[in-house]
Amino acid sequence: MEGVAGVVPPAEAEKATALLRDRYTTALLAGDQAEAARVVSDALDRDIEVAPIYLEILAPALARIGDAWMRGDLNIADEHLATSITLGEMARVRNAVYRRGRLGASVIVAAVEGEEHAVAARMIADLFAIEGWDVAHLGENTPAEDLVAMARSRDADLVVLSLSHPDRLAAARRTVEMLKALDEGPVVFVGGKGLPQPGSADALPADFVSSNPVEALRTARELLGLHRERLTLEGQLEALGRRVQELRKARGWSQQKLAAEAGLDRTYLGTVEQGRQNITIGAALRLAEALEKTLPELIGPR
Repeated sequence: MEGVAGVVPPAEAEKATALLRDRYTTALLAGDQAEAARVVSDALDRDIEVAPIYLEILAPALARIGDAWMRGDLNIADEHLATSITLGEMARVRNAVYRRGRLGASVIVAAVEGEEHAVAARMIADLFAIEGWDVAHLGENTPAEDLVAMARSRDADLVVLSLSHPDRLAAARRTVEMLKALDEGPVVFVGGKGLPQPGSADALPADFVSSNPVEALRTARELLGLHRERLTLEGQLEALGRRVQELRKARGWSQQKLAAEAGLDRTYLGTVEQGRQNITIGAALRLAEALEKTLPELIGPR
């Protein structure tokens, strides 16, 4: 049976993601930054969401790099290059996608003290930011005392700790205990490949422990009872402007190029992207067609 127009069947989507993952892995193994960028561009052009790009393409490829390093097939410089390429591509994805309406909640994301791997924490921070959280990303090796002080001073709603190695488990436990000792302290999550087995004696006293970032996002919203803020007209125009700009930049187009493709004046397009133009449905349709999106995809909630 044929699929619904515009909807990619799950099997085809999974196959496409697997091919992109293989290409990205090959690019990292070769240290080929240009090919890595092409893979990510292809993923964005296919409208693959950020979570699958991060968790099903980039993260498995980096795991393969780590395995190759452990076998002695790659050296530290090779591994560092792969990490640098991936962080760069994540920044590009981060700047190309539409961010959902603000949730009105704050989260601090940090790697556990002594943890030198930065990519996992950056991925988590990006996923929370795209979902509408106010995010403070602290990166790797954050001292527990400093993290707790920031959680207190910022009155954070949530702290997410990234734990990539089991040898940092004691540091993770100490940090969680310090955070939970705060008066009216934050909800505390811990995630990563270094987590102990469920039900073991090493279980962490956090509010939520999981290696699944998507599950963490859902649980965080449920625990805190979060709902997105209702946008005003001005907010909706600003959101539309950001969406148009992000889609244009993802294609590598100038404002003049998009204006020409949509049959609009460049100055008019500039005010749309700035969120200062009360756009007509006709103009929105032209932009949607030029950007190869449906109208709901362009102007609807994300």
